[in-house]
Amino acid sequence: MNKNLNNCFCFNNANDNFIKWIIELLGPVILSAKPAEIVSFPNKEKLSMSKINQVKHIISKTNKILFREFSYCNKCTKMFFYNPILLDNTLNEHRNLKFLKSIGYPNEYSLNKYLDYIIDKMKSGNIPDEIGVFLGYPLKDVIGFIGHPSLKLTKINGWRVYGDSRLSDKRYMEFLNARKQMKKLLEIGNPENILLLA
Repeated sequence: MNKNLNNCFCFNNANDNFIKWIIELLGPVILSAKPAEIVSFPNKEKLSMSKINQVKHIISKTNKILFREFSYCNKCTKMFFYNPILLDNTLNEHRNLKFLKSIGYPNEYSLNKYLDYIIDKMKSGNIPDEIGVFLGYPLKDVIGFIGHPSLKLTKINGWRVYGDSRLSDKRYMEFLNARKQMKKLLEIGNPENILLLA
């Protein structure tokens, strides 16, 4: 869904700026607007392990999000951050669940089983198209991205939007507003306190 998912990147070098950047990026997940986010840390970057440890430390301050860490093609370490309540609700939504089962996910649903399934796919070097469901993109956009012939590309707005864009626009604005809200919080408070209160 998002072409950057296959790349390994983190933008900021300064520790404080990096932590603020990661908390802002995860703002929609922390504030329950988005079920999940995925972040990559390149193995070739010397500071990656230090950054991963910083992220683990700061994320331990909140019970709003959890994460799964895994190696991706020996190129980078990926961290899949998720809001367990929101992700469970998203995956358990009837159409999403039916779709995921139709492409091979276990018939017996549990959040952990489905996370294990998609992370095993990613560990093998494939970011599967259905990642969009986990990231909170509308199912129509995920199905359109996979190539359903009745869904035509309408625009690109955070992700590829197919068919009627109203639901996609609404979802995108929810993600964007949550990120802006987190950015404002970070301008007046420190990341640890924000996570403690989130």
